[in-house]
Amino acid sequence: CNGCYRESGYVKDGYRCYECTIFFHKECAESSLKINYPSHPEHPLHLVIMEKQYESKTCKLCGQKLYNMFYHCPICEFVVDTACIKNPPPDVIEHPKAHEHSLVHLNNVNYGTCDFCKLFCTRYLYKCSQCQLKFHFECSNLPLDITHTFHPKHPLKYCLTSEEHHFSDGKCRICGDVLWRRFYHCSICKFSVDVACVKNPPPLTILFSKAHDHQISLMPRIVSFNCDACGLAGDRSPYSCQQCDFMIHQSCIDLPEIININRHDHRLSRRPHLNPGSWVCGICHKKVDWSYGAYSCSICPNYAIHSNCAIRDDVWDKLELKGIPEEFQEIKPFKVIDENLIHHFSHEEHYLQLNKENITCGGNIRCEACVSPITYQAFYSCVQCDFILHNTCANLPRKKRHIYRDKPLTLVDDMTQFKCSMCSNLSSGFRYITKYVKIDVKCAALSEPIVHESHGCPLYYIYGNGKTCAACGIRSYSTIFYCDDCKFGLDPKCVVLPKTTKHWYDEHPLSLCYRVNIKGEYWCDICEESVEKYWFYKCDDCCIAFHTKCVLGEFSLLMPGRRITTYYDELIIEVMQTSPRFSPRCYYCRSRRAVPFVLKVFYSKENIFICSLKCFYVHLDLCKDL
Repeated sequence: CNGCYRESGYVKDGYRCYECTIFFHKECAESSLKINYPSHPEHPLHLVIMEKQYESKTCKLCGQKLYNMFYHCPICEFVVDTACIKNPPPDVIEHPKAHEHSLVHLNNVNYGTCDFCKLFCTRYLYKCSQCQLKFHFECSNLPLDITHTFHPKHPLKYCLTSEEHHFSDGKCRICGDVLWRRFYHCSICKFSVDVACVKNPPPLTILFSKAHDHQISLMPRIVSFNCDACGLAGDRSPYSCQQCDFMIHQSCIDLPEIININRHDHRLSRRPHLNPGSWVCGICHKKVDWSYGAYSCSICPNYAIHSNCAIRDDVWDKLELKGIPEEFQEIKPFKVIDENLIHHFSHEEHYLQLNKENITCGGNIRCEACVSPITYQAFYSCVQCDFILHNTCANLPRKKRHIYRDKPLTLVDDMTQFKCSMCSNLSSGFRYITKYVKIDVKCAALSEPIVHESHGCPLYYIYGNGKTCAACGIRSYSTIFYCDDCKFGLDPKCVVLPKTTKHWYDEHPLSLCYRVNIKGEYWCDICEESVEKYWFYKCDDCCIAFHTKCVLGEFSLLMPGRRITTYYDELIIEVMQTSPRFSPRCYYCRSRRAVPFVLKVFYSKENIFICSLKCFYVHLDLCKDL
């Protein structure tokens, strides 16, 4: 809990933030805004929530640093956290149940690990001055011998060391977690249970659960089974139904019934089993056993996913949609005025007119959304100014689900500079955003699977975990599109590389070469270095090659000729297109690289030019120092 910083355990009553991992107990979230407190009877205390000016304050009762919520007296500067309001900690525990010596509260220690349950402690840490052991306040009152509901035959002994591990499999009988140094054990029955399950045990019986129509009961024993909800194997303590042949993992009891995921456009419903047939999971692309529980789409008859895949943190938005009506109304990006005229949300002052015949714009006119040149594609142009959108970009949805984020993204037309969270390219075009994510429209158009002409098999979106991109040779530790059979992967930055482009260094169009069935060594005509074995651009007419970074540069998605405010408000830049007649020297590396774009920085009394991101970051560091 981010209010009192107590472990939530099996407590289900609380509030969770939809955008992040912030959680509050119900009683913490509903705390009174003003209270009268016995330790400070002079004035009432006011509830303060996440105020930066109080970051250096500490609680007057426990000495702990204050975090998100606390009570404060604006007159006396008396502050106390919500945990101490509810349960003030004693300075000394004279007769703790978990230890033979008295324990002293560590007022000036903000954190530490409890030697009893091995969990990290953020407040109320007590220490034995004789044994040097540390305890949570809750753990200090756990007895050395207990009679547990799940093992009523014999008392369970509190074990201080791991010497009892050889009498069991080293895991908690109830939850299956690995036993640490502290647990309860019955040496007669080889029954072990960790402290967490002693403090917050799961219920013995559950009636009318989401997973089953009958009452289900916990079987606290070692038993092999296949969970009927997810189809995966289990080895201990399932819930079972005595009326029918049904077993389920403890973690599968509260599986949501109706959900939205970021890999599919429609709602998915949990099914006790699928129709007989051959099914493949839409997330992990492995076989789905139709006789076990899974999620399926009522609109798309062939789409289903594993139960465990459906609730992954990167797939599901954590919202149970049962009882919530589905929103069918889609927010249109524009209003139609007539057959060839629209009123777009990003350009409300004027109308846009469709142009789809005899298009010969060249590469100097760029789309405001994707910042790519208008070549031969149909586009909308403003009837009164130079605002232009590709036809496809004008039809981009205002909201969409995307594989990169578990929550829906919103399209915005902010023209400031940003870095795409998915491909790391700098851009000043339209973007899809949530609170912590910004994705450019090219990456937002990627869906799973992709079929790239460089590889014959479909590529699926996964976490990189060090897999190498076949296009650039860089190891990806974030995300990558991957073919597991061929061990072939492409990172998002290389997936969105344009198939053809132009550079003033050569008069012909340049095409992207994938190194398929191409032998021999190539040298880049711009930087005069080896192209090596990765993708490059080449001119078939002139038989010359170029690095992709030399052709595109690092500022190709920033609108040329327009002044842009960076994330440092005082720094104004302008992107300028180079040419054979205009190739300025970089202020920092002193080179005249033939990059397609440079940054003109309006700095102090002079204007300077920057050729790359590396030099731009050097400039930002100097600005910070100044």
